[in-house]
Amino acid sequence: MSNEQTIRDLYAAFQSQDVETITGMVSEDVDWNNDRVTSRECPWNGNFSTRAKMPGFFQAIGENLDFSVFDVQTIVASGSSVAVYLHFECTVRKNGRPFNNDATHFWTFNAQGKIIRYRHFNDTGAELAAWRD
Repeated sequence: MSNEQTIRDLYAAFQSQDVETITGMVSEDVDWNNDRVTSRECPWNGNFSTRAKMPGFFQAIGENLDFSVFDVQTIVASGSSVAVYLHFECTVRKNGRPFNNDATHFWTFNAQGKIIRYRHFNDTGAELAAWRD
């Protein structure tokens, strides 16, 4: 399976809340660290590195955000890297605020076709404003 197809399958699994399938796509020591962003107080922005911790990322999203739109618009694959441009719209459960944003996800694969790194880039100011009470 190509890296691009793996990412397409990953987003399909995300939309159906199939974290077990996603977990099977990553390496044991996957680098899933988004704690260096301005909006790191949002529970889904943290260090979820390693296959054992990574499901906590999806738990944080599932407990805190209600998605109405999750639209993967562009996928670009080159060698061991896949970049994705997407648009999403959701509501923060704790305060009912909308959080609508465009984002870029950057995925890196090893030679065995497992994801070894994930990075998420979006408007962290808008994210933080939506999160805060």
